[in-house]
Amino acid sequence: MEKTTRTKRPIIWTTMICCVYLLLIIFYHHINKNLSGVLYIFLTLLIAITFITIIVYVIKGIIELVRNRQNLNFKSCFPIIICSITLLYTFLSPYRLDSENLESKVEFRACYEGTQNQAYILFRKDKTFEINWTGVFGYNEWWTGKWTKKGDILSLKYDNEKNEQLGDTILIANDFLNPIAKSFDKVKYPRPMFYLGYCRHEN
Repeated sequence: MEKTTRTKRPIIWTTMICCVYLLLIIFYHHINKNLSGVLYIFLTLLIAITFITIIVYVIKGIIELVRNRQNLNFKSCFPIIICSITLLYTFLSPYRLDSENLESKVEFRACYEGTQNQAYILFRKDKTFEINWTGVFGYNEWWTGKWTKKGDILSLKYDNEKNEQLGDTILIANDFLNPIAKSFDKVKYPRPMFYLGYCRHEN
């Protein structure tokens, strides 16, 4: 009975840890987008903790398999199998599940790359947009809202405060997003910052 309990416990723990890790990475887009503060930090740290735990389980499992190779069975191998599958999925699977796929498809996008920060804006087919700005020291901020387009003019209606680098009225010209709202601070931001397309990672 005691031996059965000792065998079941690693199976239960590794299954739980792998499931938590997979759920967190699958839904990380929405965790990142919708959560902030302590809860966001906790869940982000939990991803790292569960990942490290999985690595430790794999290493320990390999050592145990070598030591007890004469008495191997499926139950004793199961923890290392599920951990290995989780790692293979993380690094090698071409079919990664991502909660962002639940959202409307992207119609077009733009990117800004600075020396210490970068941002992207996605314009989705359901007329929603999202801006994600990241930078040094863990800076991570989101803006969301609705967009409309008339000719080369984009109008943004934010859910909350405006993004000051883009404003709410934008002219698309020369493959850049050029803010043209009257309230936009052209002295502070004299040049367009966002270019159309994917980030080029040139900085």
